[in-house]
Amino acid sequence: MNAKRAAIRFVIFALAGMLGEVFHGAVQAAWYGQWSMHGQSSPWMMLDYGLMGLVLMPMAVPMIRRGIPLVARAFVYMLVIYAVEYVSGIIFTRGLGLCVWSYEGLPYNLHGQIMLHSAPVWYGLGLAGEYLYRKVDAIAVVLMRGFSAEQLLVLNPADASSPQGE
Repeated sequence: MNAKRAAIRFVIFALAGMLGEVFHGAVQAAWYGQWSMHGQSSPWMMLDYGLMGLVLMPMAVPMIRRGIPLVARAFVYMLVIYAVEYVSGIIFTRGLGLCVWSYEGLPYNLHGQIMLHSAPVWYGLGLAGEYLYRKVDAIAVVLMRGFSAEQLLVLNPADASSPQGE
C-alpha cells in the first residue's frame, strides 16, 4: 500500500474516531441530564482510531471478496477492536505509565483494559468502519491524484479500489 494513502487513512480515521468519542460522551451526558453536553477524549486515542483505518478495515476487502456475511465480518471487527484496545491499553498503562482509560471496578473487565459491555458498541463500530473505510479510501485516492473538490463530490467509491496509486 502506498505510504501517503495509508497516512491519509490514518489521519482521517484518527480524527473521526476522536470526534465520535467526544460526541458519544456529549450525548451520554445529555442522556443523564447534563445539558452542557461535555464530551472528552485523549489525543492518545488517535493511535487506536488511526490503527482502525490501517489494520482493521483493510481486512474488509478480502472478507467481502470471499463472501463472508456482514454479521460475521462485524464479529471479526469487534474481536480485532478488542485486541487493539487491550494491547494499546497495556502499552499505555504499563509501558508508558498513562491512564488513558480504565474499566477497573466495572463488571466483566479484563485487567481494566477491556470490558464485555463494549461488545455491541465495537460490533456497530466495525460495521460503521467498513462503510467509512470505503469513503475514506476514495478520499485518499482523490487527494493523492490531486482531484478538485468538484471531483471529490462525485467520486465513485469503487474508484478507490483501483490498483493505481498502491
